[in-house]
Amino acid sequence: MTTYKLKNPIFSLLLASIFFTSCNGQTSTNSRISIPKKEQHPKIVRTLGTKSEIVHCELLDKDGNLWFSISGEGVYRYDGKSFTNFTTKNGLCNNNIGAIIQDKAGNILLGTKNGICKYDGNKFTKYPVPDTLSITSLLEDRDGNLWFGVANNGIYRYDGTNLSNFLYKHEHPFFGEKYEKYISDIIQDKNGNIWFSSWNGGGVWRYDGKNLKNFLPSLDYYKTDQDKRRSSNTQNSLDFIQNNNSFVQSQDYISDDMIFSMTEDRAGNIWFATRNHGACRFDGKIFTSFGTKEGFLSSNAYAILEDKKGNIWLTTEKDGVWCYDGKTIKNFNEKDGLIYNAVLSILEDREGNLWFGTKWFGLSRYDGKIFTTFSQHEN
Repeated sequence: MTTYKLKNPIFSLLLASIFFTSCNGQTSTNSRISIPKKEQHPKIVRTLGTKSEIVHCELLDKDGNLWFSISGEGVYRYDGKSFTNFTTKNGLCNNNIGAIIQDKAGNILLGTKNGICKYDGNKFTKYPVPDTLSITSLLEDRDGNLWFGVANNGIYRYDGTNLSNFLYKHEHPFFGEKYEKYISDIIQDKNGNIWFSSWNGGGVWRYDGKNLKNFLPSLDYYKTDQDKRRSSNTQNSLDFIQNNNSFVQSQDYISDDMIFSMTEDRAGNIWFATRNHGACRFDGKIFTSFGTKEGFLSSNAYAILEDKKGNIWLTTEKDGVWCYDGKTIKNFNEKDGLIYNAVLSILEDREGNLWFGTKWFGLSRYDGKIFTTFSQHEN
């Protein structure tokens, strides 16, 4: 492993190229990638990482360390003073990581393009699942079962002995079997239900231990082409309405079928970050959408998080981050000091600082007043 000491303990970073899709997806960075030009930057301090710093998966472990995955560069651990980089040279299964969690025993589990790796604080070992599986999401449930999404192959559950596969036979009611198998996020709610979100048209599923229930938008959502995937196949089966503005969101249905990430708030509501319809909240009975009418003016929402104060934060691909305090929605972007407006991930540390991983320009840390930039890029 390689450890990088910071010249200034206040500033720094690592980072990367993406596994594109909630701590997930697979787009490898190479020399041909064109990094967008940025006219101005906030104050930047040179640290580590590549010149294409796409920050994706993030984890706060039990000891307070922060973990960040970097496509092609393995994983970085930040202890508040220095960053330590772990790669295949240290025993990591693959340098492309799609998910990071910590299990009940304190091990760091890393979902890679070649299965799952376990780090016990001293060494990496191969987790007993096939290394042919490309991992997109991870969760250890309260019973110790390990759940993980696999690219284009649904969900797996490993109970320590047996490996079970879910959703691999499921067919979307309009698009057939080739969609919705990409599971971008997995969470467990306070009642013990396991939730799975899809980033390619499957909406979300809730598993109560016996049955899987799928939540999709209303038929009008598809008729008005809200999903932006109109094709000759679906036109033959649906009576399309030409006026897309005629769509009215119903509280009986989730607002979008592409969900990048989920979170449960302190009241037990499940929140969804959607592709084209802002945030959506489910209280167990109805879905409430937070979109343009509420002041959320962005598409392509990625990460969603409730902070220690109860605020809901949402990151987006083009418009920075949004904060909802229960009454109003506020936007933070480059004008406020955010390093870049394409933000893929979010993490809150022990001190309540928020860390935003951007698509090209490293990390921004927000302490509630100012943004601090961690990046390899120069002004």
